[in-house]
Amino acid sequence: MSSSLRRGVAAAFFAFSTAAALSACGAGNDAETGKTRPDNASAQVDDIKVQSINVVLPEGRESPGGVTGRVFNEGTSDQVLEAIALPDSDQRVELIPAEGESEVVVPARGSVALGGEGNVTALIADPAAGGIALGDAEQLVFVLSETGEIPLSARVVPDNGTFEHFEDWAPTAPPEPDPSETPGEPEGPEDGAIGETGETGDLENPETPETPETGEVEGGGATDDEGTVDGTTDGGVAEGTVDGTVG
Repeated sequence: MSSSLRRGVAAAFFAFSTAAALSACGAGNDAETGKTRPDNASAQVDDIKVQSINVVLPEGRESPGGVTGRVFNEGTSDQVLEAIALPDSDQRVELIPAEGESEVVVPARGSVALGGEGNVTALIADPAAGGIALGDAEQLVFVLSETGEIPLSARVVPDNGTFEHFEDWAPTAPPEPDPSETPGEPEGPEDGAIGETGETGDLENPETPETPETGEVEGGGATDDEGTVDGTTDGGVAEGTVDGTVG
């Protein structure tokens, strides 16, 4: 941190401390929710006012943190929020403009929200590494293109309870898959009923169809008669040809 920045931070900080004492420690009306939060940090330098500032951390998990609140511009020209510094930490605040914007512009006679869906994101990548913990008071310095530096001390709060509406202040990483879970097998169609299998015939000793009986009928006529009757009996009926010679 440069010496000029330190001097600016110190001078602005003492000015803010005096103003804060006269204004019940930064009491202000939250323009977004319409609720008064006297314990939230606010400060003003010239035409720029930062209001309802908190450092929000996800409780009970290692995740990024963020700065939430609103920046007002009471002047007649736009200003750019160039940075938010953390003088007491080796972490930095990454400003991510709203979708479609290349920088964080605070319009004249308007305001910009920090945190929340569709708004500017002020991301602290690794709060724990920078010594930022729940319950602390963290020094912040807002740097604007014309007004310069606006320092204040903001509470570090969890993203639940009173501040649960800040749960979506920054994108969250998708949950990692549970290694104990195995991918499910696709369900197949229900098995239909299996029909009964018919009886299998005896392949080794197939039943041989009955063969018609063949018979020979011999008959004798007179002594001098010779003849034979050849025929096949089928169902008890004899068919044949009689050849004979009568003596």
